[in-house]
Amino acid sequence: MKLVTFFAACALLGAGMAAALAPGSAMPDISRQYYERQNCHQAYDLLAEALKAGDTVSAADRAWGKSYEDAGDAGKPCPQPSDTLAKRATNRVVVTDDGLRRLAQYHKQDDAAAYFEAAVSVLQGKVPGVTPNEGYGLLKKASDLGDPNAQYQLASLYIVGTFGKKDLVTALPLMESAAKAGHVDALFQTANFYKEGMGTRADARKAFDYYGQAAERGHLYAVIMAYYMAQDGEGTKKDFNVAYRLARNLADRGEAYGAVLSAAALLQQKDAVTHEDEILYWMGLALKNGDDKVRTEVGKIRPKVIAAFQRAKAPPEYHPRVRKLCPLKTVCLVNHYSGLQSCTTNVDYWHDCDG
Repeated sequence: MKLVTFFAACALLGAGMAAALAPGSAMPDISRQYYERQNCHQAYDLLAEALKAGDTVSAADRAWGKSYEDAGDAGKPCPQPSDTLAKRATNRVVVTDDGLRRLAQYHKQDDAAAYFEAAVSVLQGKVPGVTPNEGYGLLKKASDLGDPNAQYQLASLYIVGTFGKKDLVTALPLMESAAKAGHVDALFQTANFYKEGMGTRADARKAFDYYGQAAERGHLYAVIMAYYMAQDGEGTKKDFNVAYRLARNLADRGEAYGAVLSAAALLQQKDAVTHEDEILYWMGLALKNGDDKVRTEVGKIRPKVIAAFQRAKAPPEYHPRVRKLCPLKTVCLVNHYSGLQSCTTNVDYWHDCDG
């Protein structure tokens, strides 16, 4: 099997496998949110709830809580909680009376995070007597003050038409501002805006850049989108090495779809013949960990891949060298009795005229 034919066959198999599973199957949840809120207001509310319940609170946490109250009273920025305390309060909604009262103190110094936490509490029904419209007002204030999570949430509301009809043109600047602040979900959504041309002109280069930044921050679906763009040369040069690295990192995080894409990227490389073991490893992993669709599609393609490798390693079919024939030679014989001459003309088989 000629290598050029082998490479073409592998490229088709790799592209076919990636395309067969493209929408959906075994992919990470596209709606998953990756951004995690951690700020001083959540941490204080956690401590306030623990103290009210009579739970044990460390001396260090008590001291930090006092410094939070003192800063609010003095009109100063809230102090940073310890990493451990902040982690315990991740994505918490402020619900205690003390926590909500202290948020109002920090509003006086235009604390964007305090406005956002108040908005979340109101919109989740944690503040009796305050209307959703007032909550949206708090969210808008937090967004105007530059809180990236508020900008992301407000943009999301414009996308779905919460304030009337869908408004992608208004949503994009908010989303992109949050993206530039490093908000991972905003990075992914901004990439979608530019890839699909939503509320703006399509720009594949910007889309690929934003997908890449989201992928660096752990957004799994962004990894997949960046993979397909690198594979297809959309917004960047076609590069199966980059596609493979993206897919391998996805697979290393336990995503079966990453194993499929890893095999597909290697199959499409020019030196695919050198990656046989790794390609079959990834396909085997996909068969082991994938869902029904993955197992069906990879199961159909894997025997073809194995057959292609076997043909590529088979000894080449022998074809004899074309040799130069000798000129025709006429041989004449005279009959001894009759004296008649007879002649025949044939190829000169005796001599080698090729050398």
